[in-house]
Amino acid sequence: MYIDLRGVRNTADLYRKISEGLTGSLTKLRDVIKGISGVKIAGVEVTLKWRGVDSISLPRLIEQLTKKQTVVFVLDEIQELRPPLSFELKNTIAYAYDNLPNCTFVLSGSQIGLLKDFVGVDNPESPLFGRYYTEVRVERFTKEQSREFLQRGFGELKQSVERSVIEKGVALFDGIPGWLVHYGMSYVERKNYDEILEIAINTARNELLKLNQREKQVAKAIANGAKSWSSVRKLIEEKSGEIIPKSTLTRTIKALEKLSIIQDYRFLDPVYQLAAKLL
Repeated sequence: MYIDLRGVRNTADLYRKISEGLTGSLTKLRDVIKGISGVKIAGVEVTLKWRGVDSISLPRLIEQLTKKQTVVFVLDEIQELRPPLSFELKNTIAYAYDNLPNCTFVLSGSQIGLLKDFVGVDNPESPLFGRYYTEVRVERFTKEQSREFLQRGFGELKQSVERSVIEKGVALFDGIPGWLVHYGMSYVERKNYDEILEIAINTARNELLKLNQREKQVAKAIANGAKSWSSVRKLIEEKSGEIIPKSTLTRTIKALEKLSIIQDYRFLDPVYQLAAKLL
């Protein structure tokens, strides 16, 4: 059962996302769902009621879903949740971990630092602290792996492309699997490299626009060649005409690292570096 938690800001958002997850797994869970109070099936759509008579809580829902079968719950971009929803979900996972043997949770996200903060691997006050987990990282592909990935992808779609098309994708997207998928599928649809690049940069830029003003300044400085704490500070102060407190700059750099945008004064994603120059 896959649940995409992007954009969840309140309880209604959370339960809507869970309803969508149930809908996506309806073919496998229909017989179980039929008997759960607070859960309704309307055609091919599942809805939940979380308040009032005949409502259902998250722990109760998981208990009912896993009573007779094992269910894997994939919670994607979970680090985007904020209190009190994040506490509610962590407490639910902790309860299920301790009491419900027929469930497994996969917590995934694109920002490893924030994901670890959410789980609280080093925080004794976290409901999930001390519980066993396995970490799986999707590492960058090597250049050869990237070539093979694109070649096999085009082959599966019965698309014949020139070697230069493969090499452009390998050079630009630097082994990042998600961008390679974007490149391959977009090329099948558009056959226009410049257009694909523009779409990718705009996608990254829209994500960077969510940063606060100071984070944008630091990202842009690093994108334009600043490779140390002092050079970042100098470039920002020259551009903005104001002095940046040392603690503020240090805190901002650490925040960008937790977002998996930069590491050691370099961008982890070349597309985001191109996009940051446009901020």
